[in-house]
Amino acid sequence: MRSLMVVAALLVAAPAFAADLAAVPVRSITTSGQAERKIAPDQAHVNVNVSALNVKLDAAKAEHDKKLRDVMAIAKKAGIDEAQMKTLNASVQPQYSYDNNKRSFRGYQVQTALDITVKNIDTVGELIEKLTGAGLENGANAEWGNLINVSYTIGNPDKIRDDMLVDAIKNARAKAESMAAAAGGSVGSVIQINEGSAPQFNFPVPMMARAMVASAPMMEKSVAPPVGEQDVNANVTVIFELK
Repeated sequence: MRSLMVVAALLVAAPAFAADLAAVPVRSITTSGQAERKIAPDQAHVNVNVSALNVKLDAAKAEHDKKLRDVMAIAKKAGIDEAQMKTLNASVQPQYSYDNNKRSFRGYQVQTALDITVKNIDTVGELIEKLTGAGLENGANAEWGNLINVSYTIGNPDKIRDDMLVDAIKNARAKAESMAAAAGGSVGSVIQINEGSAPQFNFPVPMMARAMVASAPMMEKSVAPPVGEQDVNANVTVIFELK
């Protein structure tokens, strides 16, 4: 009877013993990894605001549509495919003027913001010159805001981001291997990876470039608004098994 009680006690204690073993921490080493690059934009976005105002909606729409066709024709002539043009927003709104608290109907304003992706940034200046010289900004169009805005970006940011995260993980492993060797150990498999920050691509157009866009019709030759390289970085934290 006594032996049976001992066996039963061991069977009851076995799960608790296994749990205690699982709770024993694995020897590990934690390092951070970084990757840095200088990135230059490889494409531009030229946003063109097209607008028309008329007391008759049909007339306003007809004028607006003609301007929009003119913009697209200019872009196509510059070698830009129609697939690289997309509408950001479009609207039709009644416009009023106020005099001594009296409201007067001015007409319907039809407007569209068209985004043109320019994959050859060397041609941005020439495109701006042709657009500003096409007589698109007149009358109500000036009330809507700037005729043209330019921004720069990267055509394939996901690939650059992924490549930099890979480089950051390699950097973290190299640090871990140096630290482990100094402690008389070695690095095993990866236990956990945490992404600290991924590169963000934001190329602000300098004030000088904005002035160049505004004064494009007065330029003697087409010049693309300047934009420089951007420092971007990626960071990760990696936990390795320490052997």
